[in-house]
Amino acid sequence: MRYFMSIIPPADLKSEDIPQGLMDAMGPWMEKNLAAGSLVSTGGLKPASEGRRLMGHTGAVALTDGPFAEAKEVIGGYAVFEAPDLQAATALASEFMQLHIDNGLSNIVLELREIAGGANY
Repeated sequence: MRYFMSIIPPADLKSEDIPQGLMDAMGPWMEKNLAAGSLVSTGGLKPASEGRRLMGHTGAVALTDGPFAEAKEVIGGYAVFEAPDLQAATALASEFMQLHIDNGLSNIVLELREIAGGANY
């Protein structure tokens, strides 16, 4: 089964504020889990101010450039895990969270959800 993990950092966190120790620790963790087949994909996202929102509630496509004033939480990155069940995916997410805690960035939120299918499932 595949699981999608949203990484939600503090709203005011800038890329230059990410501890170097965390970056150094994440490389080997990612390499290990990619090689094991448990990490399918991962990535950080550019700031919301560089993004675009598409809405269709008016019956037509409406575009809005960031920043988005109504956003209280912004996804800063993601990971896709391959795991036999939610418990195993949670263990991977917990390791990822622990890397952050160990390197002084404990105020992030991770949201983990099973992917229900899709074109590349």
